Amino acid sequence: MPKFTTIENEQIRKDLLVKGRNIFIKYGLAKTSIDEIIRDCGIAKGTFYKFFNSKEELYFEILINEVEVREAVLNELFREDLSPKELLSAFFHFSFNSVENNPFLQQVFDNDEHERLIRKLPVQMSEFNKMNAKRGFHAVNTLMSKGTLPIDDPRVVVGIMQAVMTLRLHKNEIGDEIFPFVKDMIIEFVVEGLLKEKI
Repeated sequence: MPKFTTIENEQIRKDLLVKGRNIFIKYGLAKTSIDEIIRDCGIAKGTFYKFFNSKEELYFEILINEVEVREAVLNELFREDLSPKELLSAFFHFSFNSVENNPFLQQVFDNDEHERLIRKLPVQMSEFNKMNAKRGFHAVNTLMSKGTLPIDDPRVVVGIMQAVMTLRLHKNEIGDEIFPFVKDMIIEFVVEGLLKEKI
């Protein structure tokens, strides 16, 4: 196997992540083969295995990158000078749209990709799910400490946020034409409800 320079290694890894993402979006995890990935990247199979032990590991790293980008944008949102209602509404809309407008994340959560990753990479996915839960609690605690949300049980608020995110799974049943209005109205109701002080 040829030895690559540091710059060549970085370029190969970048190609695997970018081109692998495109192939996964097109075919899904189950139907994508390592042969398709290496053909697009112009590398040998041995070179692929120098970077990743399986296509699932590549897929998982792409998933981590997608989530990191989403988190960076969310953190910027928390720094903006918005009213509690504006901030919470922006948080819900961004969280929703970050999956809705990202074909890779859509695939992860709409298909069986998540379950496949849990079967193939149980340790990594367990850590990933814990990290996501921790980030959810951190976001909610940040909103409570800023006074955006009244003090409440963070588990309940995170659960409500997860419930709103599952709304997109019912888009076809609701109907494409009215779905945006339904989504916006539900987010508005949830935001109003979360901001209401308990009596």
